[in-house]
Amino acid sequence: MSVRLEIATEIAATPELVWHVLADWEGQSRWIPLTTVRVETPHRTGLGVRVAALSGVWVGRLPVGLLDRFIVTGWSPPDGDRAELEILHLGPYFTGEGVFRLEGHAGGTTVTCTEVFTVPGGPVGQLLARLALPALRAGFARSLDDFAALAAAT
Repeated sequence: MSVRLEIATEIAATPELVWHVLADWEGQSRWIPLTTVRVETPHRTGLGVRVAALSGVWVGRLPVGLLDRFIVTGWSPPDGDRAELEILHLGPYFTGEGVFRLEGHAGGTTVTCTEVFTVPGGPVGQLLARLALPALRAGFARSLDDFAALAAAT
C-alpha cells in the first residue's frame, strides 16, 4: 500500500534562507520531534548524501526506535525563485520518495512537501497505515509549521 502525504506552507523568508535550513541535516531535529539525524557520507551536500534519521535514541551505533534511512536523489538549490530537494527513503520501516519544492514570491517562499511511501506488512501493515494516516498527516503538518517558524527566524 502506498501512502501519499502533501502539505504546503508559506514562510516569510527567501528561498535561499529556507534552503539553508532544509539542507541542514542534523538541524532537522529542531523541527521534527524526537528525531536525531546523522549524515553517513563524507559529503554533506548534493546528490548521493546518505542520511539516517531516527525517531528514538541511538545506543552507540544501534538505533532504538523508528529508523528512516534515505539518500538525496535530486538537488536543485535556489536558482532565482525555485528550488527542489528529492530523497529516496530506503527503509527499513518504509520506502518511497519525498520532495520539497520551494517557490519564492514577494512575501517569501511557498514550501510544498510531498511524501509517497510504501508500508510493509501485507494486509496488517495496510490496515495500520490507514488507521495511522490522520495522525501522520497532523504530525507532518506540525513539523512543517515548526520548519516554517525556524526558517522565518533565520
